Amino acid sequence: MKEKIKAAYKKYKALIYIILGIIAFILLWWLLSLTLKTSLLPSPLKVIVSLGPLLADSYTYISIGWTLLRLFTSVVVGFVLGSILGIFGALNKAFYNFMRPFIIVLRTLPTATIIYLIIALSRTVIAPFIIVFLIVFPLCYEALISGIKSIDENIIMALKIDGTKTLRAIYRIYLPLAWPNLILGLVTSLGLGMKVCIMAEILSGDNIPGLGRLIYLYYMNVDMDNILAISLIAIILIGLTDIAIHYAKKLLQKYTTKNG
Repeated sequence: MKEKIKAAYKKYKALIYIILGIIAFILLWWLLSLTLKTSLLPSPLKVIVSLGPLLADSYTYISIGWTLLRLFTSVVVGFVLGSILGIFGALNKAFYNFMRPFIIVLRTLPTATIIYLIIALSRTVIAPFIIVFLIVFPLCYEALISGIKSIDENIIMALKIDGTKTLRAIYRIYLPLAWPNLILGLVTSLGLGMKVCIMAEILSGDNIPGLGRLIYLYYMNVDMDNILAISLIAIILIGLTDIAIHYAKKLLQKYTTKNG
């Protein structure tokens, strides 16, 4: 019996601690709402109750769809372009140095500055796409470079001695070994991208559909219950995406091992 419990604990250890972390967060939120006693920080129960009418409203799903469309489109473009240029940057020192100023500017420029600048310079409808791309691209670019540079020097030397062609080395060696860093960059991009996308939608005002527009409208009515409920929806969406990526990564690893 003890052995079964130990085996189950070992198998679900990560999930158990994630659940405990969620419980601790909700308790802390509940204690803060009790202590502060302000409508600006409603209790978790009030926010959960507010989810009911929101989930029953079809416009909520239209808003979710628009936000996810902007997020996934921008992340996919940023991920693909960042990965391609990341390969060049990792294998070519001159290209890496050429890209450094662009990456440093994108990484260090305040997010609010990027958002206001893009909204001012472009059409409001496409602004969130551009903003999320500019935030995501350097993350994916640097994730792949970091992954390739962390590959054992002995493997790199073996490739040079064997005279393995660059394209074959990228497909068979560099990408599989850099994959964990790339996945981490992708997950980080999705979480940060969601926040930035919603922020851009909010600052665009009542002009474009999305979760940000809903938050903006509820903010104008000082309705913190619904604002936090929408934020909770965004967190759940990113959590589900994270889980999907985790299982997709496992399936890909199994496929690679089977056909490797």
